Amino acid sequence: MDTFGSSWAYLGGGGVRILSAAILAASAAAWSAAARAETRTPGPPLSDAEREAFLLEGEVVEDRAIPQGVTLPRRVTLRWGEHEHDAKIQTLDDYKTRFKTGSGLEIDFRDSWRNNVAAYRLDRLLGLGFVPVTVVREYKRQPAAWTWWVDNYLMSDRDRYEKKKRPPSPLAWICQMDVQRLFDQLIFNFDRTRENTLIDKDWQLWMIDHSRAFKVFGELRNEENLPARCERRLLAGLRSLDRPTLEKAMEGLLNEQQIDGLLARRDTIVRFYDDAIAARGEPAVLYELPPVSRAERGED
Repeated sequence: MDTFGSSWAYLGGGGVRILSAAILAASAAAWSAAARAETRTPGPPLSDAEREAFLLEGEVVEDRAIPQGVTLPRRVTLRWGEHEHDAKIQTLDDYKTRFKTGSGLEIDFRDSWRNNVAAYRLDRLLGLGFVPVTVVREYKRQPAAWTWWVDNYLMSDRDRYEKKKRPPSPLAWICQMDVQRLFDQLIFNFDRTRENTLIDKDWQLWMIDHSRAFKVFGELRNEENLPARCERRLLAGLRSLDRPTLEKAMEGLLNEQQIDGLLARRDTIVRFYDDAIAARGEPAVLYELPPVSRAERGED
């Protein structure tokens, strides 16, 4: 992966922090070093490590605009060895302390490609597998997020809603949506839509486009939107999150204030479910999603 050119200013939280582009490149390289080392060349990339390596090393053979999306994303086709796959690229990196949107004044406005990489890494730290593999790689000499194009795409949640499509397992679908609702509260996601909730042919839910998440606030955006029940492994993953782990995983992506906010929101969420368990009992609060190895279904 190319190292980035000169240093650039990263606006966040209470001020301006100058981040060395070389540090960001080194952080991304360290995160994906194991990916390149573990890659199997004979077959298609299936594991997270293999897909990270594919996104980092694949040759761009086609590049076109995506008509939807205000962040002006690109869709590229990558070739690596005998295999080809598409990726979505986002380069937008915008920050404002205050920003007037159509819905009102937004404080700590963020719209950054970094948040897409951060969402992927946090998703894996929590053991979820709901966010497609995303890496840091340059696009036309700009740092960018490169995201694995969802395999076996069926429809967006907007399509499901408008066409009144019924999931083959309504309970499994509700449980997946509850995981998404909790994750969005954790990352203070300001832009969850039916369009960026995707469904594959196995009716697995995929969460994309988190560029407006990870605000500095310690409170939840909508605590009333927390689901009444929590996936057991997700709660365990939340409990195990700690600052050293997050600082290492989010180096060059989130600043100190953002990590502070993330951990404070985590604490609120854990307390919410601890109180629920104390009041209603663990069987009424915790559930388990069937273990889905999304990266090993061999869909590509």
